[in-house]
Amino acid sequence: MNIKRDAWGYGCMICFSLSLLFWIIPTWTPPWPGYGMPADLVPKVAAWFILLLAALGLGRNLLILHKERASAQKATCDKEESAATRPGWLHLLIYIVPCALFMPAVALCGFIPAGIVFLLIIEFLCGQRKPVPMICVSVLPVAVVWALMRYVLNVPLP
Repeated sequence: MNIKRDAWGYGCMICFSLSLLFWIIPTWTPPWPGYGMPADLVPKVAAWFILLLAALGLGRNLLILHKERASAQKATCDKEESAATRPGWLHLLIYIVPCALFMPAVALCGFIPAGIVFLLIIEFLCGQRKPVPMICVSVLPVAVVWALMRYVLNVPLP
């Protein structure tokens, strides 16, 4: 049943990305002034990326569904959900809360300390306990993003 649900989800994402590419982005994007990057470049790249990933996911699910029907082996589902198939809402909430608190933390104490603490928390929640990889994975991406924003894009971060 999850394969069919996922196939519907991928199909909806394909329709959404096609509507972005052919209607929403061209309609709502301002015209290119003739210098710099066109305003529709990043949204179009993101929409194409969504379309590609959704098409790959849909193709994978259709192959799995075809293999299941061809082999005629249908698994019987119990009425009770096992721990492996039940959605882990608590686990999802554990990751969503730090993500939701990240932007207020950036406004409160700045991008660099908030980004480092955010990545340290996420790494800890994912099970990383070694201090050297935790520090490298939390400090280096934040420093690279800050340097790119500051010196390449000329966007000061708080």
